[in-house]
Amino acid sequence: MTPLAVGGLPLIRRPAMVPAVLTLTGVVLAAVTLAQVPLAMEKTPFWVMTFLALAAATVTYLPASGKATGAVISPSLVFTFAILLCWELGPAIVVQTLAVAVIAIRARQPWRDAVLGAARYAAAFGAAYLVLLVGEPDPFHTVTSADLINDTLAVAGAALAFVAVYGWLVMVTQPRTAHAGGRAQPPESLRERLTNMRDPAVHLGALTMLSPVLAVTGHVSLGFVPLVIMPLYAVERMARLSTERQRAALTDPLTGLGNRASLQSAYTEALAEPLRHGQGPTLLLLDLDGFKYVNDSLGHETGDQLLTAVAERLRGGLPTGALVARLGGDEFGVLLDESDADRALLAAQRISAAVNGPVRLSGLEVEVTAAVGVAVSPQHGEDFATLMRHADIAMYEAKRDNVCVALYRPGTDRHPQRLALLDQVRHAIVTEDRERIAVHYQPQADLVSGRIVGVEALLRWTDPTGRPVSPATVISVVEHTPVMHQLTDRIIDDAVAQAGRWRAAGLDLRTSVNVSIRDLFRDDLVARLRDRLAEHRVPARLVQLEITESALMADPARAMRTIDQLRDLGVGLALDDFGTGFSSLQHLRMIPLDEIKIDRSFVSGMTSDQHDSAIVSSVIALAGTLGLRTVAEGIEDAQTRRQLRAAGCSLMQGYLLSPAVPAERIPQLVADAAAASLAGADEPAETSTLVSALPGQQAARW
Repeated sequence: MTPLAVGGLPLIRRPAMVPAVLTLTGVVLAAVTLAQVPLAMEKTPFWVMTFLALAAATVTYLPASGKATGAVISPSLVFTFAILLCWELGPAIVVQTLAVAVIAIRARQPWRDAVLGAARYAAAFGAAYLVLLVGEPDPFHTVTSADLINDTLAVAGAALAFVAVYGWLVMVTQPRTAHAGGRAQPPESLRERLTNMRDPAVHLGALTMLSPVLAVTGHVSLGFVPLVIMPLYAVERMARLSTERQRAALTDPLTGLGNRASLQSAYTEALAEPLRHGQGPTLLLLDLDGFKYVNDSLGHETGDQLLTAVAERLRGGLPTGALVARLGGDEFGVLLDESDADRALLAAQRISAAVNGPVRLSGLEVEVTAAVGVAVSPQHGEDFATLMRHADIAMYEAKRDNVCVALYRPGTDRHPQRLALLDQVRHAIVTEDRERIAVHYQPQADLVSGRIVGVEALLRWTDPTGRPVSPATVISVVEHTPVMHQLTDRIIDDAVAQAGRWRAAGLDLRTSVNVSIRDLFRDDLVARLRDRLAEHRVPARLVQLEITESALMADPARAMRTIDQLRDLGVGLALDDFGTGFSSLQHLRMIPLDEIKIDRSFVSGMTSDQHDSAIVSSVIALAGTLGLRTVAEGIEDAQTRRQLRAAGCSLMQGYLLSPAVPAERIPQLVADAAAASLAGADEPAETSTLVSALPGQQAARW
């Protein structure tokens, strides 16, 4: 323990000697006043007070763990302070020491802590006794107003002296407690200690102020003594609730670890340590992979078991002086007493190794993996919020690069821009801003006839400066937020409404809409589609949803429930980006598909890479055997088109035919394609002609 100081001057030059001096003081006080005990023992009220003091000690509130290592304030004080007022110092010290012994046994305190606690009470009683000797109160024989004022001031002064001395002794002798999560706290400043003693001081004051009431009540009649139990219970209840609130404010109730507030408090205290010389601690942010699917598939109770198991692994894998906290959901934070980035990375890797591995839950072995982001103070942030944000960025870098641990790299912070984009998209959806957010349509043509038979609805986003932003960028920002649902709803509404307008104009075009993983797990997706189809009088066969293999692999059982409902509705299903996943053949066997879209990564290499050509031809043949349409994406030259037609591919989509265009351009494209087909043209209209007809439209490959 370091010396307490005010203005740089130590209050106690050798604080390690304080417990020994205090204990000696308590022993001396007890010995000197021991002769007063026999006189008190002759009084029946003394035995009643003693019994009540010891009974109160047996019900004293202890921490949730059942153990206590610091000062414990017991309601016994009401009775022992009343004994001080009625029967002098010696009996009060003896009874309070017995009460401390009872509490120490219940709390499994080390005997040194018990002796120190009894010595604190003895010294504080001694200070109160000195005030009583000076004031000489005699409330049982008060006859004048002056006597009443003197008695009141003397007793109040004695209570104040007790609270002041006891509180000061606790501040200079009690060791620091540990944060939830196991990290010992650094030394406190005098101001912090005074702040922390505020609630205990109020508690002590309430107990000591009840004592005169108890003493006078007992003097009148012992039968009135039990009446003090109710106000005493109220005082204790308020003190207990205050303690529990303080503990709950810093503790995660599920895992027993610290929470975000605890982590931030520990970070602030670590920075205040005088020996750091500007070197802050390291913050690790850890996020479990696939936790959502455990929750969704096995239930929230199993998810809670997983979090508890991970918390235990984190506790066991922590280096000395580290603090772990659960920040919410499946996210954990670790504060390391380390300012060197290389050593922090090594510690993070050890923690990651301790967490990763199978956990048996509900009879199943669930593989636990986690990504860890590392940010070191002060080079990666001089305040907690900045360090947390940078550790979060590093964690997502680890997820993206498929590694366990990543150190924050300056320059990768795109969060402000991403948040701004998310807010802009949300606002555009709510206000139905057609300038910012729009749906364009890319035609799909029959490879044999050249006629346009369908379109794919594609998002187009323009930022406030008028610059187009890649849809992939927009989706990456919104896909894990509620805005994703709003955006999908907007595209479905626009696409179905547009299909209705085209049908009214005599164009029966199948319209495809992409849906995300989150959309596929929605309960209201099918109902929304049904309502829109009815509203715009569009047959279900003219609408098709495109899903990706990754969406199916995330939770096949849950996805299949939605797919079955879509099939019952009559909406078509296309498997997008076919060939880029890991279980394509299984999906072809299980899912009632209408169409397979061959990814552009294979199509674009057909004319130059025989392996790509062989893969595409095989997929087309397989789909034909299963009775499925095939759509080749990314066709940009005539040679690729000819090879696909020769292989038996059903439809083409790509820049050779047309990029995505506004809805009003589609009828003209359909008419041009039909005219070319009637004229027997082997190739579609040139892309350059189309693009030149669209002012401001750039042929960016989105």
